[in-house]
Amino acid sequence: MAQITQEPIKRLDGKASLLPRHAIVVRVASFAFRFDTLEQLRKALRYYQQKTHPSSRIPAKQLKADLGEDWRKLRGWDVERWFERLPMYLLEKPKRDKVVKALSKALALAEAKKL
Repeated sequence: MAQITQEPIKRLDGKASLLPRHAIVVRVASFAFRFDTLEQLRKALRYYQQKTHPSSRIPAKQLKADLGEDWRKLRGWDVERWFERLPMYLLEKPKRDKVVKALSKALALAEAKKL
């Protein structure tokens, strides 16, 4: 059973904010997803809706274009993308189905302003 909650985002400088912001937290399959924006939630949902994923290898041309001349000094973990940090067991079909269902429900609730 998925648990969908909303947690306040605390400022790092400790000051109070006139416009409090909240993060959407989705706990499913022994993992907690935390989304600061709806776009992050949509990206994760699109990622988990795919049955197969492209290679995680980043072409050198793209690295050079994105990072400038410092790209040669980088190690592999310096350019790790968000989806490469997720646990692999979430991509197994039974868990992936649960994740897609939970993220879809969270997106529907967030868009309906019920979160």
